[in-house]
Amino acid sequence: MDAEWLRTCANDLICRPCDQTRSEAMVSAVKLRDHLELIELFNISTSVKTLLGPRKSYKFIYNEDTQESTLTCSSFRLLESLELSSAAGQIFNETIQAHHKEYKTGTTTLFFLVGVWSKAVLECLHHGVPISLIVSGMLEGLNSCIESVKELYIPIDNIATIKQNTRHRTLVADERNGHVSHNENHCFSSSRGGNIGPDTCPGHIANTVKHIDVTPPGKGNLNSKSCQMSKLSHSRHFSISKISSFQNPSQPSSHSLEDLTKSLSHGNWEVMELVEKAATLLSENSHETSLTKDVFQASCLNICFVKGVSEVNSSAAFGYVTLVRPEYVTVVKNFEGKPLKVLLLDGELTENYRHIGFNKATNLKLVSEIADHERSAEDLWISTACQKIVQASINLILVRGDACPQLIMQCLQRNILIITHVRSNVLQAFSECTGAEPVAYLTEMSPHSIGCEVYATLCPQWSSQSSQTAAISLHAHKINLATVVLNCRLMPKVQVMEDQFWACSYKLHNAFFDRKVFPGGGAVELFCLHHLQKLETMLESGSPSHSGSQSCMSSWLSSSAIHYKSSVYKCLAKGWIKYLSTLLFNVCQFSSELEAMTFIQNELQNVGTYSSPSLYMFNEYSRNVLFIDDSGLPIEHRQVPVYDNVIPKVEAWRSALHLVLTVLQSDAEIITRSIKQKDSLGGDYVFL
Repeated sequence: MDAEWLRTCANDLICRPCDQTRSEAMVSAVKLRDHLELIELFNISTSVKTLLGPRKSYKFIYNEDTQESTLTCSSFRLLESLELSSAAGQIFNETIQAHHKEYKTGTTTLFFLVGVWSKAVLECLHHGVPISLIVSGMLEGLNSCIESVKELYIPIDNIATIKQNTRHRTLVADERNGHVSHNENHCFSSSRGGNIGPDTCPGHIANTVKHIDVTPPGKGNLNSKSCQMSKLSHSRHFSISKISSFQNPSQPSSHSLEDLTKSLSHGNWEVMELVEKAATLLSENSHETSLTKDVFQASCLNICFVKGVSEVNSSAAFGYVTLVRPEYVTVVKNFEGKPLKVLLLDGELTENYRHIGFNKATNLKLVSEIADHERSAEDLWISTACQKIVQASINLILVRGDACPQLIMQCLQRNILIITHVRSNVLQAFSECTGAEPVAYLTEMSPHSIGCEVYATLCPQWSSQSSQTAAISLHAHKINLATVVLNCRLMPKVQVMEDQFWACSYKLHNAFFDRKVFPGGGAVELFCLHHLQKLETMLESGSPSHSGSQSCMSSWLSSSAIHYKSSVYKCLAKGWIKYLSTLLFNVCQFSSELEAMTFIQNELQNVGTYSSPSLYMFNEYSRNVLFIDDSGLPIEHRQVPVYDNVIPKVEAWRSALHLVLTVLQSDAEIITRSIKQKDSLGGDYVFL
């Protein structure tokens, strides 16, 4: 640490009686290793460095207790395997869990930014910045950036389920020279065939795939083994290599569902295709020509895994699809084409099940007068339950939890289906379309809890011979539910595919809920870096908006606030630079992170020379970022851009910074308390 600053700070402490300023300056001067919690956050976050971007590096998580391994490319799953026993680790885990539960996307961004901003705070402490200025400066900088990126909002009010035109012409205006040119944009459909097309989606217009064969650039050698850039389809981190059209994002425009899903796929186009088909099925069922948050929600989707079958057979179906044991097949065949009566149980169908909060009475014995005293309580319950079900003429029971195996077999003998482990959203969907009210116990059953007009059919195309299961489909009129059937041959990949599916589903869900998106490819982060540079320039030039707030500060803080706040902004910006450079390096666009940082600095200089930074992000920046198609070659023209969700991204920023500042202040309180205790004992302060 700078010796001259230490002498100045020491002299100021002698002359100043202010305890708060004295403590903060001293906390800034102590060893950085005293901030153990911040250092721990930084160390934890380094584990997700290779999980940023579309080309995630898979990790095997080995459990020493069970001797089992799990394959994952999700930061959320990685966090579950980490042993976080410290206070900082616990609050870090809670922050990640809360964000993932709410948005299902942006978790890796939050994970990584916690680390880089922890390092930024440590750097501020190394420069002697008081903690109060670190907290206020970083919060002001982030809030200002969040306010500024509103210029990049892209409204998505009208989402058509059918794409009307496969080719159209647009006008391109170059702001620098005013040149206007005409260009044709071509649609790109999925490379996967057979699952989603005109034969499976009625009314869907098939789009032909058009690849533009160009020679890969010399830099990076895209076809080299070191780069291995294969199948980077519609990545969130790569916009258009040479974009040929631009539309003013502030003007509402009509998007097709296909374009929107491609823009949000972020490298998982195969899974996003299935989400798109499910959304199309929901739209067709509601007879709507455009999708809104009322028609499509993530809660309207269900997932069914068929193990041991090739992934190319994955598809989406209307209604509820699940796997059952082979003995169910005969009963389902008898039900085909017949309306069924359904009972919804929001609990378990067992004798010993009690709802949450139920307290069993103690020291209480029940005496019942029955003829057969040898019958157990469970046998009596099974007999009574089966009798109630038969008397109510129920054909189908959907249970959220488990069910008694003996009761299931007795019901099967009477042509009654019991489906267990049904998700709550599925129960809600059947309740809304059949009018059945979910109950917790059979004793609560009434005419209002029984629904009608449910149909069951067999789905032999998804039956698995290896696992000896049969697939059945349950549907009702106007049910707002679709099931995506995911096939997987490799058992370790099941969890990965499920995480990818829900991530894609919630990206589309969040886009409908927010009614706006961000441009992808790192444009938003680069815009924030440019905005922080503007704030630094305003501070150095003595802008009234900043100088006026310094008049109420003390003389020492007033003279140093501008310098310190500028340092805080720089450290905050370094976190985003590290984020962007890591993304670009992970996808092999640059040979090193240093080269990626050089690219970012050049882009920042170009933004400064452009009259409108937001237009630069939509036009020029996208031309300078490489996009790779399925064949590993750069694409020269592409119709749909790359989008990011708005709220999940912004909330990931907020949560990351708030977590870091909370840990910083907690560390500071511990250090300050120890210093004050030493002061009360007459000890001397040591500046390091």
